[in-house]
Amino acid sequence: MTPAPDSSLPLRFLSGAVFIPILIVLAWRGGYAFLALVALEVTLGLVEFYRMMRAKGLKPYPRVGWLASMGLLWIMFRPETANADFLLTSLLLLVLALELRQPQATGRVEHIALSMFGVLYVGWLSGHLVLLRELPLSIGRPYSAGMSYVLLAFFVTWSSDTGGYTVGRLFGRIRPWKAISPRKSLEGSLGSMGFALAAAFIARAWFAPYLRVWDAVAVGLLVGLFAQVGDLVESLLKRDTGAGSSSNIIPGHGGVLDRFDSLYFAGPALYYYLRFVVFGAG
Repeated sequence: MTPAPDSSLPLRFLSGAVFIPILIVLAWRGGYAFLALVALEVTLGLVEFYRMMRAKGLKPYPRVGWLASMGLLWIMFRPETANADFLLTSLLLLVLALELRQPQATGRVEHIALSMFGVLYVGWLSGHLVLLRELPLSIGRPYSAGMSYVLLAFFVTWSSDTGGYTVGRLFGRIRPWKAISPRKSLEGSLGSMGFALAAAFIARAWFAPYLRVWDAVAVGLLVGLFAQVGDLVESLLKRDTGAGSSSNIIPGHGGVLDRFDSLYFAGPALYYYLRFVVFGAG
């Protein structure tokens, strides 16, 4: 049986055609320009995350979560910042103190935990894109090389997403994750891994010559695996809150969380692999 045409595909391509040139230019510029892009993604992602939590009847602190996330991004951008520990400690204490205003309220532990979980899930994990762009500064390579590390993360991750979507839609039959994401199939998962591996080798030949053959294999497998885990985690959050998508801000894709969920897990995996294995930095 041939799957019905997907009416969202033209919008997906259009969204990509708009975003990819912006990503390339800002990744090339680096510095504050790329930091601003990640900060925008984190801001929109937090809005979606806290909105989903409020729809479940919970009451996190979005403003405090945003401030903490911006503080984390700055520290990841400029790790030499003085009193970084003071900043993060102050924000944590602020969240705890805010609960004192509602002594009769219930679910206070959940409110505190959700506020900080949003910071870690959206802010901290996204911040690894900043770490990738700034990585050359800590490994003694030209600053311009950071563009390649960022594009490698996006290229392999989104190739993995595309492979999972395409193969799953065409051949998906076995669905072992129905309780989390009913549309995810084993065939799609294998397609995701295959596309990630192929993308890693294409990147090696195209713009990532620092990857050895075994590095390309490792990057493809790591990103293919972690991207799928990130996708399933967001599906779990949406299922728990009853949300079909995090929002509809990106035509054809849904929300920022829907588009970046795979990168939240794949970005850190790639960063630590490049830093410790490929470049041998301490």
